[in-house]
Amino acid sequence: MHVIVAKNAGFCFGVKRAIALAEQAAQQGMTVYSYGSLIHNPREIGRLEQKGIVAITEIDKVPNDAVLLIRTHGAPPEVFAAAEAKGLEVIDATCPFVKKAIQIACDFVQNGYLPVIVGDRNHPEIQGIVGWTKGKALVVANPDEASKLLQLDKVGVLSQTTQTETNFRSTVETLKEKAKEMVVENTICASTESYQQAAVTLAAKTDLMLVIGGKNSSNIAKLVQVCKTVNDSVYCINSAEDLNDILFSGVKVVGITAGASTPDWIIEEVVVKMAEIEKLQEGTEEENMNREVAEAIVAAADGDEPNKEVADSTEQEVAVVEEEEPATPEMSFDEEYGDMKVIRRGARVKGVIVQVRDNELLVDIGGKSEGILTAAELTADESANIRETFKIGDEINVLILRKENQEGYPVLSKRRVDQDIAWESLTEKKKNDEIITGKVIEVVKGGVLVDVGMRGFVPASLLSLGFVEDLKSYIGKELELKIIECDKHNNKLVLSAKAVLRKALSSQKQKTWEEIEEGQTRRGVVRRLTTFGAFIDIGGVDGLLHVSEMAWYRVNHPSDLLKEGDEIDVYVLSVDREKEKISLGLKQLAKSPWAAAAEKYQEGSIISAKVMRTTTFGAFLEVEPGVEGLVHISQLAHYRVEKTEDVVKPGDVVEVKVLSVDPEAKRMSLSIKAALPEEEATSTEEADVAEETATAETATEEAATEVASQEVNQAE
Repeated sequence: MHVIVAKNAGFCFGVKRAIALAEQAAQQGMTVYSYGSLIHNPREIGRLEQKGIVAITEIDKVPNDAVLLIRTHGAPPEVFAAAEAKGLEVIDATCPFVKKAIQIACDFVQNGYLPVIVGDRNHPEIQGIVGWTKGKALVVANPDEASKLLQLDKVGVLSQTTQTETNFRSTVETLKEKAKEMVVENTICASTESYQQAAVTLAAKTDLMLVIGGKNSSNIAKLVQVCKTVNDSVYCINSAEDLNDILFSGVKVVGITAGASTPDWIIEEVVVKMAEIEKLQEGTEEENMNREVAEAIVAAADGDEPNKEVADSTEQEVAVVEEEEPATPEMSFDEEYGDMKVIRRGARVKGVIVQVRDNELLVDIGGKSEGILTAAELTADESANIRETFKIGDEINVLILRKENQEGYPVLSKRRVDQDIAWESLTEKKKNDEIITGKVIEVVKGGVLVDVGMRGFVPASLLSLGFVEDLKSYIGKELELKIIECDKHNNKLVLSAKAVLRKALSSQKQKTWEEIEEGQTRRGVVRRLTTFGAFIDIGGVDGLLHVSEMAWYRVNHPSDLLKEGDEIDVYVLSVDREKEKISLGLKQLAKSPWAAAAEKYQEGSIISAKVMRTTTFGAFLEVEPGVEGLVHISQLAHYRVEKTEDVVKPGDVVEVKVLSVDPEAKRMSLSIKAALPEEEATSTEEADVAEETATAETATEEAATEVASQEVNQAE
């Protein structure tokens, strides 16, 4: 028994696009409400529901400000209006072919033609088109309904996109008799037409035809319908499990097709199941002869012209088989052909690489056949260098996708075999809570894809302990990952690097608390900056480096010295294990500038200094970073100063004389007037006044110095 899959089967462009849009929105953590079932396939609907994609039939059931997805069938204008009124975010996934049909119907109305749609009036696509014509369009299902219409003037005919070509054309012929003037637009989807043509061609050349899809789908119903016009044995199945209810005894060739709502993974399940059934039926001489007949039919189905003599000969051989017991051959299959393998779709075989090219491999799979293995079917990482990864003579396991391509080579896949093995391994590892390693190969919306023997998805929120701004920076990196979800049935593999990092961090954090003590110097990483300091990770634990402990001089903001991600050494000032608080210092690891201040700035020396701030009793000047001195208001000038700012202001650089230095108290007294030339007294009276003033100022200066000292200590 041989299995042939129709050339055109499975998801069409419109359905793929709609599901992709829905899944992209769902990956952002939003619940996506589909206006009607997104797809006519119960199993696929179940998979989508698990992702947070829910079907609704009434807009009122959608929460305000939620996401509404318009499925491929489209929707009437009132649905869009209702969505806008509720403030919904609308994702319009209407199939382009349906949009084209809507536009044509509206153009008919605008140009004075009555739109007549050939299709099912209860189908949502038709209801949507009628809605856009404001109810002016007529709907007829077939020639019989068309014949019952009254005479019409100007008619514009179009079709439901999933309509059969035969029914559309025959209905158009009937409508010609009813209209004085008629314009016809064939709006049947090109995919639908090709699917139906491929299905009916295959059904005519096979013993039994399988149509995979939901039985409530209009598309599936029409596939069944066209197949039954040429084959009485047509079965509609929803999954591989339905094959158990079908009797394959005596069946030589089975054809498989699928509707636009059938995902590839369900088709593959059926093909693999059929391969198992085929394997059980192999082995007898009679089946070997039947296989020759099947080969001729397969060749015909692929468009090849079988040799008439061979075909006639085959028919005679079959007749003999039916009438007589098969004779025992002189040589067994293995004796005659050695290790030649039966090349059939869905078989998993071992092969040897015989040639390595830039974008494909040539693999000897036995059966006197060398198969083609393209880059896309090698690994999940499409960026991998084939010549570096594979060598001539390497033995690999492959799956036969097609018996032959246009050049006659079997088409193979290593990636799909690896995926099957990976699924089994990953399921077991998830069960045992094991950590796996994967390489980031692609950035997608909402996260990254990793190669772990197959493609897995790591959401951006599970990629790191913190926010990741540039996901592209992860491409090519090897990550340790925890398996969050492993569902082969729904082809869903979700992984987390964050879970591994969090576990490692917890272990590191415990070790840090056990070892850390006051007075230690530890290496840390700047994690976060605030106005009052920086939080430093010193081994899974964050300590606070206060701005006052960053340097011996005044730091206006932590960003003046540090930035996030910097690695620095810090000094442990205090540890509070009960409250889990650690205070850190940075300036303690550098020598205090006051230690050498007494030697550098001797009393009586003249130096330059910068005014940092002013007060009512004087000004503080920076001699060098970390060393400040006070110029009392009485030392600003030779005359009486009422206000400090009358003489100096912040930013001024002035010459000062060092009056005293106290390194232990971190104090320095400075004088501006002492660094200036003394003014000559203009009279004895002025000298006396100056002396009296000086006496009074001495007392004031002592009091001011006390206040200044307090301020300096507070500032430090």
